[in-house]
Amino acid sequence: MSTQLLVGGRIYSSSAPDATALAVTDGVVVWLGADHVGRALHPDAEIVELDGAFVTPAFVEPHLHTTALGLRLAGLDLAAARSLTHCLELVADYAARHPDAAILADGWDETRWPEGRPPTVAEVDAAARPGQVVYLARVDAHSAVASSALLDAVPGLRSAAGFTPGEPVRAAAHHLVRAAARARLTR
Repeated sequence: MSTQLLVGGRIYSSSAPDATALAVTDGVVVWLGADHVGRALHPDAEIVELDGAFVTPAFVEPHLHTTALGLRLAGLDLAAARSLTHCLELVADYAARHPDAAILADGWDETRWPEGRPPTVAEVDAAARPGQVVYLARVDAHSAVASSALLDAVPGLRSAAGFTPGEPVRAAAHHLVRAAARARLTR
C-alpha cells in the first residue's frame, strides 16, 4: 500500500473543520486532521506540501448558479443599495451609461432599507430610459421587479402563477420574466 500525506493545507471537512492535513492510501482518504498528528500516524508516507491550498471533496454541489453569477458580474449589482432611493439611483446611472442595453441587476433587499418595500414598476420605469428592458432580481433570486417594457413583452404573464399587478413577480411569473430578460441580452 502506498500512502501520501498532504500537509499544510486548508481541508474542507464538516467533521474536522480545523484540518490542515489528510492521508490518502491507494486513492482513498484514510485520515484527516492536524499536520503534526498526521506525521506521527503516517511516518512512512510520501509528504505532499499543499502550501496553504484549499482541498475539498470532488463532486460537491455547492448550488452555484453559474449563469446567474456571470450575469451578476457583467450586470448591475444592487447589493450595496442602502435604500430604495439609492437602488433607483444605481439603476438610473446604469441606464444612462447603457442606454440601448437590457438591464439585468440583482442583489436588492428591501428588508435592509428604511422604506421597507421593493421598487414599483413605475419607479423602475422612471429610473430607466423610456422603453428600456429592466429586470431587478431580489437578493434571494426568487422574485424580481421589472420595467413595464419587459412585463408587456411576456406573453401569458398576467395569467401566470405569481403575477399580481403592482407586486414583484414570483413563481412561474418570475421564471417567464427572467427568461424574457435574458433573451434580450447580447454578447
